[in-house]
Amino acid sequence: MPDYDRDVLNKARMATFDRSTASEAARAWIDAVMEVTLAHEASNHPRKRARRQTDQLSFCRSVAAFAADLLRHSTNVRSQGFMYRAADREELATTLVSSDNFDQLVKYWTELDLIEKTKFINDRSDPEGLTASHSQRARRFRATRRFLLLAADYNIAADAISDHFDVSHRHSNVVQVRATRAPGKQHRGKLLKQQGQQFDDQRARVRHLNSLIAGHDYSLSESPMVRRVFNCGDRQDFRFNLGGRFYCASDDNWMAMPKTERAKIKIDGEETTEIDVRASHISILSSLTGRPLDRRVDPYAIEGIHRDIVKKVIVSAIGGGKMPTRWPKGFNDEFADSFGWEPRRHLKLIDVTDAITELHPFLLELKKAELDWANLQFEESECFFTAMMRLHNEGDAPSLPVHDSLIVRRRDAGYAAHCLRDAYEDRLGFRPHVDIPDVSFGYLVA
Repeated sequence: MPDYDRDVLNKARMATFDRSTASEAARAWIDAVMEVTLAHEASNHPRKRARRQTDQLSFCRSVAAFAADLLRHSTNVRSQGFMYRAADREELATTLVSSDNFDQLVKYWTELDLIEKTKFINDRSDPEGLTASHSQRARRFRATRRFLLLAADYNIAADAISDHFDVSHRHSNVVQVRATRAPGKQHRGKLLKQQGQQFDDQRARVRHLNSLIAGHDYSLSESPMVRRVFNCGDRQDFRFNLGGRFYCASDDNWMAMPKTERAKIKIDGEETTEIDVRASHISILSSLTGRPLDRRVDPYAIEGIHRDIVKKVIVSAIGGGKMPTRWPKGFNDEFADSFGWEPRRHLKLIDVTDAITELHPFLLELKKAELDWANLQFEESECFFTAMMRLHNEGDAPSLPVHDSLIVRRRDAGYAAHCLRDAYEDRLGFRPHVDIPDVSFGYLVA
């Protein structure tokens, strides 16, 4: 097996396995792939008994979904056409490709020279926050020339994949629940299988939001779709009330784009802008603990301490559920790269944390697994969900979430900010400051 550039392989995106044929050309192409695949199986891996009809249909759906992803990822220049997918049974169970079919297709298509695969890749990076729980041990796959020529025989082009395949919302895994991330690990916690009324209700909410989003046009390769990820599902107090942030569940991941690139997105042919809630998490924490912030002043401003240091320490405290006793990993080097000096050489961390808790004593009420980032993310995401639904239902105003900000049409920016303030006030009792580029609203007090 050849050696590959690890930096290239780490730029691969995850195969979602959620597309099914939508055009006659696509169906003809998949029939041809099926024919080649089944002929190879019969000659080289004969089955003891024929597949049942339901299993045959499942196998065909797997072929279509796998083939569609191979084709669409073939245009990823940064990864040289590679995609990845972890062979995790529970993860695959939510897609159109079952674990058994996945293993068979990888084996058969490699032997047929339809795909190229790598060894397992130990990749601990997760820049988008969207990788599967076992992505650090995931193979990379890409379509071979033979595969691409077979698609071309049926006029199926990678840049027109949405013309030939539809995304199955039912298999897009629009709501995920993950376990608490293991200590010292950077990847997401394990996906937890869910069922029951609460899960169904959450899934229905996100599917409805996606149907509203799909009612507008976007300068993206396909209609955007969001996924909601709940965290710490193994905590005793979990009731779909932890985490809950929105992530991109479609191509053209606007969340992973640089802000300058996101600014180029158009909705319904109109220019957009990105509005964001300032100091969202610390403001929510202050409200939950009954000690509201004075929103007329910068919550990260402490005399004698650089603002970026204050903000980083507070973010670290919220993430860890307590004030840090060590400088956040890598922060000193990152700060030095930006400002030319290392905080640890000029400041004692205990002095920084004492100054911060004197200004914001409610930070001492943080408690890991009881009041931490997961609780704050949920409150924030509920406010954003409420605002997005109101924008759609009352103003026919679409939006794309980016955690603590929204991409909206320029003409909707003021209304969207109003909806966000109302959502925070109704749920948490305060009106946050919402930054709108080129427009200064100042700090607003509820």
